[in-house]
Amino acid sequence: MAIRWHAFYHVYLLMVLVCSALGIWTNGMLYCFHLFHIATLFDLLGRVIRGATKHADQLLVCFPFALIIAYNYAIIYFASLRQMFNAAKMEYCETLFECLMTVTRYSLRPSAGGHNYSWTNHTDYNYLLLRIIIDSTFWILFTVIGLNVVTSLILDGFRQLKAERERSVKDMTTLCTVCGLSKDHLTSKGISWEQHTEKEHNIWSYITFFYYLQEHRGRFSAVENQVLQKFKKADPSFLPLGRCISLDNPIKREDN
Repeated sequence: MAIRWHAFYHVYLLMVLVCSALGIWTNGMLYCFHLFHIATLFDLLGRVIRGATKHADQLLVCFPFALIIAYNYAIIYFASLRQMFNAAKMEYCETLFECLMTVTRYSLRPSAGGHNYSWTNHTDYNYLLLRIIIDSTFWILFTVIGLNVVTSLILDGFRQLKAERERSVKDMTTLCTVCGLSKDHLTSKGISWEQHTEKEHNIWSYITFFYYLQEHRGRFSAVENQVLQKFKKADPSFLPLGRCISLDNPIKREDN
């Protein structure tokens, strides 16, 4: 099941509620999380977040894969190279868990390749080939392949979001919002696009009508009552889908 943006938005709202409650007992320090609400007030920031989370399901799969890579290297270090770590530089490998935490920490640091550990007591030439193999394989798996996959997924999310936005803008300018007929189809039938969207199927006339149906407290006609019931059920069958007066009455159109 694909993870959608609205699912993350619901998680965000839950975190806002939790931080609001816990902020009472932390002297308001957790209220700083509410600054993220600024992103919901600006459309540009919202699009950036939606683009970054477009492939959230695939991105979440990448993190366990990265952890598996780090775990394999932690086993190698713990089994045969644990003496090379320098605790004075926060390099710990007394247990497998400590090795995993150290590898994870150094994996997140920018480097030219590899982990750049101290290699204490392993500085002679015999360990050079081993270090080249470990650093190069890690650099290829984690940095080149892993980070590029994450970057490409995020960029592809922005590309798809841009394509969807362009398609929506194109539909708004070439498709009638009410009946769904295209501008080219109506023009080929001799119907003016401007007259169709401004007089026959003016979207603001429909919005005004729907507002009237919801706010009116008097009696409705049979047609109005039927439209209101379908509108409440989100049933668009009352709309003239694929039809318009100019197409249904070509003789009247020629007379005009």
